[in-house]
Amino acid sequence: MARLRSSFALVLMLLLAGAALAKTPVDDGGVSGKSLVLRLNPAIGEPGGLVAVVLRTYAPRPIKQGQVVVSIAYPPPAVAAHDRRGGSGPGRPGAAAKNLTQTAPLTLLGVAVYSQLGDAVSKAVYNNSTYGQILQVNFQSASGTINAADGPLAVFYYSLDPAVAPGTSYSLALDLSQTKLTDSTGKAITIDPRSNVLTVRAPGDPFQVEAGGGTALAGGVAEVAFNTFEPFAVSGGRVTLTWDPTIAGGVPTVKLDPRYGQSTFTVDSSQPGRLVVDFQSPDASYNSVPGSIVAVSLPIAADAVSGTSSPLTLDPDGTWLLDPQGGKIGLALEAGTIQVQ
Repeated sequence: MARLRSSFALVLMLLLAGAALAKTPVDDGGVSGKSLVLRLNPAIGEPGGLVAVVLRTYAPRPIKQGQVVVSIAYPPPAVAAHDRRGGSGPGRPGAAAKNLTQTAPLTLLGVAVYSQLGDAVSKAVYNNSTYGQILQVNFQSASGTINAADGPLAVFYYSLDPAVAPGTSYSLALDLSQTKLTDSTGKAITIDPRSNVLTVRAPGDPFQVEAGGGTALAGGVAEVAFNTFEPFAVSGGRVTLTWDPTIAGGVPTVKLDPRYGQSTFTVDSSQPGRLVVDFQSPDASYNSVPGSIVAVSLPIAADAVSGTSSPLTLDPDGTWLLDPQGGKIGLALEAGTIQVQ
């Protein structure tokens, strides 16, 4: 429970302090005529714990104002009916759905929207129904610098009802008919929405982390990452990623985005196919926004054969995160893949 109290306190402090500043030059990334991918990241939470639903992009395109509508749907009635007939499974998600149609599983704590100049303002409206919950967030930036840097555009913090059963999952989706973004000229931005899932884990289970893979053409750059899925206080750590060195065409570059929290870091890429990133966060604010907290741009060899793939793994002996007291946090590591298109 101590880690839950510290996480709630940290997130509420950050919400009161306002959205973080993204120190990246304004650039539309050459995508003015293309759809902007707007993705809800997968999220994980424990009963009674803190949940962060992160909305992110993969290309910078400055936004002046917008409206985002996110639906969180309960498990479908068919699942609940099956469970009442005696179906079983991890957490009995059908039973959870039945119980929680009377009580909303999530309570909204706050919303943060990010702009480069720190001038984003937002207003949230939250509604519950028998089958789900709807969040509408309207926002604007006088400087028009929301999403001037790709990555986290907004984060929605919730508390999860203690009665929710581990193993329950909820779909996260953007309502495209009501989600609208406009640029500094007032022109509508075409959106390519990506849905995801909120999963409930058992209390005390380790935090899931992932070597997030990527795809690229030969001679291009694969964007890979070390991913987290829920907010918890991190004062530092080490991330060691490995891959097949024959697919690489140059030295990787590393970014720790300030929207995920304050940090300083060092990089060791001296060994081919192996990258070690050490970082510190003196105020333990890092990972207050979960997601790609260590982002890596990996050049792919020009002579790499299309269809070639390499496992992207986390070295368990060289990967750890530290809590505010300097102790190691329990982690469950997952691997990914780098694919040459």
